Amino acid sequence: MKTGFLNGAAIAVAILLLAAGGPWLVRELRTLPSHHQLAARASERIVTLEISGMTCSGCAAKVKGSLATVPGVSAAEVRLHQDRAIVVCARSVPDSALIGAVESAGPSFLAAIATKE
Repeated sequence: MKTGFLNGAAIAVAILLLAAGGPWLVRELRTLPSHHQLAARASERIVTLEISGMTCSGCAAKVKGSLATVPGVSAAEVRLHQDRAIVVCARSVPDSALIGAVESAGPSFLAAIATKE
């Protein structure tokens, strides 16, 4: 009798959690990229840059803008508090072009490749 009650309680809790978290889960699933979008980016790579010299959000915006102007870069995200930039670019874009773009954004900015995928 006790196990039947516990099983029923567990099912009730699961239903409540699904009812509460279901809308959130549906929203998250809808934001996933389609297979067409993923296939379009199959020829790209992700490069993480370590950046020094950024002190404010204005610095991060300058670096992001400079990275975005490099031909072949499709996305750039700069994380000020991590001193990093994540760049999605064509495989043909040389690392030196990304480093040069960061360094041309301002005289105090220095960059180095952290990871490449």
